[in-house]
Amino acid sequence: MFAAKGLDWEYQLLDTDDAEAFSKMLASGKMIGCAVTMPNKVTFSSLVDQLTEDARVVGSINTVFARKNSGTGQIVYVGANTDIIGVRDSFLFNETARQKCLEVRPGLVYGAGGACRAAIYALHTYLGCPKIYVINRFAHEVETVAKSMKENGFAGEIIHLSTPQEARRVELPKFIVLAVPNIKPQTAEEKLAKATLDVFIESTKGSVLEMCYHPIIRTLLYDEFEKKGWNVIPGWEAVIYQGAAQFGYWTGIPLEETPVEHASRTLRKNLENV
Repeated sequence: MFAAKGLDWEYQLLDTDDAEAFSKMLASGKMIGCAVTMPNKVTFSSLVDQLTEDARVVGSINTVFARKNSGTGQIVYVGANTDIIGVRDSFLFNETARQKCLEVRPGLVYGAGGACRAAIYALHTYLGCPKIYVINRFAHEVETVAKSMKENGFAGEIIHLSTPQEARRVELPKFIVLAVPNIKPQTAEEKLAKATLDVFIESTKGSVLEMCYHPIIRTLLYDEFEKKGWNVIPGWEAVIYQGAAQFGYWTGIPLEETPVEHASRTLRKNLENV
Protein backbone atom coordinates (compact mmCIF):
# COMPACT_ATOMS: atom_id res chain seq x y z
CA MET A 1 0.00 0.00 0.00
CA PHE A 2 2.90 2.36 0.72
CA ALA A 3 4.44 1.74 -2.69
CA ALA A 4 1.07 2.23 -4.38
CA LYS A 5 1.00 5.77 -2.97
CA GLY A 6 4.65 6.49 -3.82
CA LEU A 7 5.86 6.27 -0.22
CA ASP A 8 9.40 4.96 0.29
CA TRP A 9 8.54 3.44 3.68
CA GLU A 10 9.52 0.10 5.19
CA TYR A 11 7.27 -2.22 7.17
CA GLN A 12 9.49 -4.39 9.37
CA LEU A 13 8.85 -7.16 11.90
CA LEU A 14 9.81 -6.70 15.54
CA ASP A 15 9.09 -10.07 17.11
CA THR A 16 8.98 -9.30 20.82
CA ASP A 17 6.73 -9.11 23.84
CA ASP A 18 9.37 -7.11 25.72
CA ALA A 19 7.76 -3.91 27.02
CA GLU A 20 11.19 -2.29 27.51
CA ALA A 21 12.17 -2.91 23.87
CA PHE A 22 8.86 -1.41 22.75
CA SER A 23 9.34 1.63 24.99
CA LYS A 24 12.84 2.21 23.62
CA MET A 25 11.48 2.10 20.09
CA LEU A 26 8.94 4.77 20.99
CA ALA A 27 11.53 6.90 22.81
CA SER A 28 13.75 6.96 19.71
CA GLY A 29 11.20 9.14 17.93
CA LYS A 30 12.19 7.55 14.61
CA MET A 31 9.09 5.42 14.09
CA ILE A 32 6.16 6.57 11.97
CA GLY A 33 3.92 3.97 13.54
CA CYS A 34 3.43 0.27 14.09
CA ALA A 35 0.92 -2.53 14.37
CA VAL A 36 0.61 -4.39 17.68
CA THR A 37 -0.46 -8.03 17.75
CA MET A 38 -1.27 -10.56 20.46
CA PRO A 39 -0.22 -11.04 23.18
CA ASN A 40 0.74 -7.36 23.46
CA LYS A 41 -2.50 -5.54 22.67
CA VAL A 42 -3.47 -4.97 26.31
CA THR A 43 -0.05 -4.69 27.96
CA PHE A 44 1.42 -2.25 25.41
CA SER A 45 -1.59 0.08 25.62
CA SER A 46 -0.15 1.61 28.80
CA LEU A 47 3.16 2.46 27.11
CA VAL A 48 1.98 4.98 24.50
CA ASP A 49 1.58 8.70 25.20
CA GLN A 50 -2.12 8.90 24.40
CA LEU A 51 -5.06 6.68 23.45
CA THR A 52 -7.94 7.32 21.09
CA GLU A 53 -11.30 7.25 22.87
CA ASP A 54 -12.24 3.86 21.42
CA ALA A 55 -8.89 2.35 22.47
CA ARG A 56 -9.23 3.81 25.96
CA VAL A 57 -12.62 2.18 26.52
CA VAL A 58 -11.59 -1.13 24.97
CA GLY A 59 -8.34 -1.20 26.93
CA SER A 60 -6.24 -2.58 24.08
CA ILE A 61 -4.46 -1.33 20.98
CA ASN A 62 -3.42 -2.79 17.65
CA THR A 63 -2.06 0.42 16.12
CA VAL A 64 0.38 3.15 17.12
CA PHE A 65 0.75 6.33 15.09
CA ALA A 66 2.87 9.45 15.49
CA ARG A 67 1.70 13.03 15.81
CA LYS A 68 3.53 16.24 16.66
CA ASN A 69 2.57 18.12 19.79
CA SER A 70 1.34 21.49 18.49
CA GLY A 71 2.85 23.30 21.47
CA THR A 72 6.23 21.65 21.90
CA GLY A 73 6.81 20.11 18.47
CA GLN A 74 7.70 16.80 20.13
CA ILE A 75 6.61 13.47 18.68
CA VAL A 76 3.62 11.98 20.51
CA TYR A 77 2.69 8.33 20.01
CA VAL A 78 -1.02 7.55 20.04
CA GLY A 79 -2.53 4.10 20.49
CA ALA A 80 -5.64 3.13 18.51
CA ASN A 81 -7.66 -0.02 17.95
CA THR A 82 -8.60 -0.48 14.32
CA ASP A 83 -9.84 -4.04 14.98
CA ILE A 84 -13.02 -2.22 15.98
CA ILE A 85 -13.28 -0.76 12.48
CA GLY A 86 -12.50 -4.14 10.95
CA VAL A 87 -15.38 -5.79 12.79
CA ARG A 88 -17.77 -2.88 12.25
CA ASP A 89 -17.19 -2.50 8.52
CA SER A 90 -17.26 -6.25 7.86
CA PHE A 91 -20.94 -6.19 8.83
CA LEU A 92 -21.81 -2.70 7.52
CA PHE A 93 -20.43 -3.36 4.03
CA ASN A 94 -21.86 -6.87 3.74
CA GLU A 95 -25.13 -6.69 1.83
CA THR A 96 -26.90 -9.38 3.86
CA ALA A 97 -25.67 -8.22 7.28
CA ARG A 98 -26.33 -4.55 6.58
CA GLN A 99 -30.08 -5.21 6.48
CA LYS A 100 -29.97 -6.17 10.17
CA CYS A 101 -27.75 -3.36 11.45
CA LEU A 102 -30.65 -1.20 12.62
CA GLU A 103 -32.34 -4.02 14.54
CA VAL A 104 -31.83 -3.73 18.31
CA ARG A 105 -30.83 -7.26 19.28
CA PRO A 106 -27.93 -8.93 21.12
CA GLY A 107 -24.57 -9.80 19.61
CA LEU A 108 -22.31 -12.72 20.46
CA VAL A 109 -18.54 -13.17 20.64
CA TYR A 110 -17.01 -16.64 20.72
CA GLY A 111 -13.69 -16.45 22.57
CA ALA A 112 -12.32 -13.93 25.08
CA GLY A 113 -8.87 -13.48 23.54
CA GLY A 114 -7.24 -10.74 21.50
CA ALA A 115 -10.15 -9.71 19.25
CA CYS A 116 -12.84 -10.06 21.90
CA ARG A 117 -12.72 -6.52 23.30
CA ALA A 118 -12.83 -4.87 19.89
CA ALA A 119 -15.68 -7.15 18.79
CA ILE A 120 -17.73 -6.35 21.90
CA TYR A 121 -17.21 -2.63 21.42
CA ALA A 122 -18.02 -2.68 17.70
CA LEU A 123 -21.18 -4.74 18.18
CA HIS A 124 -22.49 -2.44 20.90
CA THR A 125 -21.32 0.98 19.76
CA TYR A 126 -21.80 0.71 15.99
CA LEU A 127 -24.03 -2.28 15.22
CA GLY A 128 -27.04 -1.89 17.51
CA CYS A 129 -26.37 -4.64 20.06
CA PRO A 130 -27.25 -3.40 23.59
CA LYS A 131 -25.96 -6.58 25.20
CA ILE A 132 -23.18 -8.89 24.15
CA TYR A 133 -22.98 -12.57 24.98
CA VAL A 134 -19.50 -14.02 25.35
CA ILE A 135 -18.89 -17.76 25.13
CA ASN A 136 -15.48 -18.77 26.43
CA ARG A 137 -13.87 -21.76 28.08
CA PHE A 138 -12.85 -19.84 31.23
CA ALA A 139 -15.21 -17.56 33.14
CA HIS A 140 -12.41 -15.50 34.69
CA GLU A 141 -11.22 -14.34 31.26
CA VAL A 142 -14.66 -12.96 30.45
CA GLU A 143 -14.86 -11.35 33.89
CA THR A 144 -11.51 -9.62 33.32
CA VAL A 145 -12.65 -8.20 29.97
CA ALA A 146 -16.02 -7.06 31.35
CA LYS A 147 -14.53 -5.46 34.46
CA SER A 148 -11.85 -3.60 32.50
CA MET A 149 -14.22 -2.26 29.87
CA LYS A 150 -16.84 -1.23 32.42
CA GLU A 151 -14.23 0.65 34.44
CA ASN A 152 -13.23 2.46 31.25
CA GLY A 153 -16.79 3.60 30.58
CA PHE A 154 -18.26 0.88 28.35
CA ALA A 155 -22.04 1.23 28.56
CA GLY A 156 -23.16 -2.10 27.14
CA GLU A 157 -24.05 -5.30 28.97
CA ILE A 158 -21.57 -8.18 28.76
CA ILE A 159 -23.03 -11.59 29.61
CA HIS A 160 -21.01 -14.78 29.92
CA LEU A 161 -22.85 -17.84 28.61
CA SER A 162 -21.20 -20.93 30.04
CA THR A 163 -23.60 -23.78 29.23
CA PRO A 164 -26.05 -24.83 26.49
CA GLN A 165 -28.84 -24.52 29.04
CA GLU A 166 -28.03 -20.83 29.57
CA ALA A 167 -27.84 -20.30 25.81
CA ARG A 168 -31.33 -21.71 25.28
CA ARG A 169 -32.84 -19.21 27.72
CA VAL A 170 -31.62 -15.97 26.10
CA GLU A 171 -32.74 -13.84 23.18
CA LEU A 172 -31.08 -14.94 19.95
CA PRO A 173 -28.20 -12.77 18.64
CA LYS A 174 -28.29 -11.11 15.23
CA PHE A 175 -24.51 -11.06 14.73
CA ILE A 176 -21.75 -13.43 15.88
CA VAL A 177 -17.99 -12.80 15.87
CA LEU A 178 -15.77 -15.90 16.03
CA ALA A 179 -12.50 -15.06 17.76
CA VAL A 180 -10.80 -18.40 18.38
CA PRO A 181 -8.06 -20.35 16.54
CA ASN A 182 -8.99 -22.94 13.91
CA ILE A 183 -8.54 -25.91 16.23
CA LYS A 184 -10.99 -28.62 17.23
CA PRO A 185 -11.99 -28.42 20.92
CA GLN A 186 -9.75 -30.67 22.99
CA THR A 187 -10.34 -30.04 26.69
CA ALA A 188 -13.58 -30.42 28.62
CA GLU A 189 -13.85 -26.63 28.91
CA GLU A 190 -13.38 -26.14 25.17
CA LYS A 191 -15.96 -28.80 24.34
CA LEU A 192 -18.50 -27.21 26.69
CA ALA A 193 -17.93 -23.80 25.09
CA LYS A 194 -18.44 -25.30 21.62
CA ALA A 195 -21.62 -27.08 22.75
CA THR A 196 -22.89 -23.72 23.99
CA LEU A 197 -22.15 -22.13 20.62
CA ASP A 198 -23.90 -25.03 18.87
CA VAL A 199 -27.21 -23.90 20.38
CA PHE A 200 -27.06 -20.74 18.27
CA ILE A 201 -25.71 -22.45 15.16
CA GLU A 202 -28.75 -24.73 15.18
CA SER A 203 -31.47 -22.38 16.41
CA THR A 204 -31.10 -19.24 14.31
CA LYS A 205 -29.69 -17.92 11.06
CA GLY A 206 -27.86 -14.64 10.72
CA SER A 207 -24.45 -13.20 9.89
CA VAL A 208 -21.20 -14.40 11.40
CA LEU A 209 -17.70 -12.96 11.06
CA GLU A 210 -14.91 -15.55 11.21
CA MET A 211 -11.90 -13.55 12.39
CA CYS A 212 -9.51 -16.46 11.80
CA TYR A 213 -8.35 -16.45 8.16
CA HIS A 214 -4.78 -17.77 8.15
CA PRO A 215 -3.42 -20.23 7.11
CA ILE A 216 -6.81 -21.10 5.58
CA ILE A 217 -9.86 -18.94 4.92
CA ARG A 218 -12.46 -21.69 5.25
CA THR A 219 -12.00 -22.77 8.84
CA LEU A 220 -13.87 -25.56 10.62
CA LEU A 221 -16.35 -23.08 12.05
CA TYR A 222 -16.67 -21.25 8.72
CA ASP A 223 -17.80 -24.48 7.03
CA GLU A 224 -20.07 -25.48 9.90
CA PHE A 225 -21.92 -22.17 9.99
CA GLU A 226 -22.23 -22.05 6.20
CA LYS A 227 -23.71 -25.55 6.05
CA LYS A 228 -26.37 -24.44 8.53
CA GLY A 229 -27.39 -21.54 6.31
CA TRP A 230 -25.53 -18.67 7.94
CA ASN A 231 -24.11 -15.71 6.02
CA VAL A 232 -20.38 -16.13 6.75
CA ILE A 233 -18.04 -13.15 6.38
CA PRO A 234 -14.37 -14.18 6.00
CA GLY A 235 -11.78 -12.70 8.34
CA TRP A 236 -9.60 -11.34 5.55
CA GLU A 237 -12.28 -8.70 4.94
CA ALA A 238 -11.89 -7.45 8.50
CA VAL A 239 -8.14 -7.32 7.95
CA ILE A 240 -8.60 -5.10 4.90
CA TYR A 241 -10.88 -2.67 6.71
CA GLN A 242 -8.72 -2.42 9.80
CA GLY A 243 -5.58 -2.16 7.65
CA ALA A 244 -7.04 0.71 5.66
CA ALA A 245 -7.75 2.50 8.94
CA GLN A 246 -4.15 1.89 10.09
CA PHE A 247 -2.86 3.22 6.79
CA GLY A 248 -4.86 6.40 7.32
CA TYR A 249 -3.50 6.89 10.83
CA TRP A 250 0.09 6.38 9.69
CA THR A 251 0.01 8.43 6.49
CA GLY A 252 -2.76 10.97 6.99
CA ILE A 253 -4.14 9.92 3.58
CA PRO A 254 -7.97 9.97 3.60
CA LEU A 255 -9.84 6.71 3.12
CA GLU A 256 -11.17 7.63 -0.32
CA GLU A 257 -7.57 7.94 -1.54
CA THR A 258 -6.35 4.75 0.15
CA PRO A 259 -5.54 1.87 -2.26
CA VAL A 260 -8.00 -0.52 -0.60
CA GLU A 261 -8.81 -2.51 -3.74
CA HIS A 262 -5.11 -2.99 -4.46
CA ALA A 263 -4.51 -4.26 -0.92
CA SER A 264 -7.56 -6.53 -1.10
CA ARG A 265 -6.44 -8.16 -4.34
CA THR A 266 -2.89 -8.64 -3.04
CA LEU A 267 -4.00 -10.18 0.26
CA ARG A 268 -6.49 -12.51 -1.36
CA LYS A 269 -3.92 -13.66 -3.92
CA ASN A 270 -1.35 -14.36 -1.20
CA LEU A 271 -3.87 -16.30 0.89
CA GLU A 272 -4.92 -18.41 -2.06
CA ASN A 273 -1.26 -19.32 -2.67
CA VAL A 274 -0.65 -20.51 0.91
